[in-house]
Amino acid sequence: MTGRQLCPECYRDHAMYAGAGASMASGGGAGEAVVTGLGSKAYAGAVSGEAAAARQRRAKLERTSGFWRRLWVRVVG
Repeated sequence: MTGRQLCPECYRDHAMYAGAGASMASGGGAGEAVVTGLGSKAYAGAVSGEAAAARQRRAKLERTSGFWRRLWVRVVG
């Protein structure tokens, strides 16, 4: 909200509260809000490792020249 980066634990807590709040706002009960909040916290940041791997693959692809070599990098990695 302020534009600054949150520490990973604060980000997970923020995601947990947002998930629980969204569940309550949609008419769910307290039990559903707890489950949704904890699920949101567990999932928060789960794709950051995949994003780093995708950036590495993209950088490797940019360094590669030639059709067949680039195809190999796209398919195999």
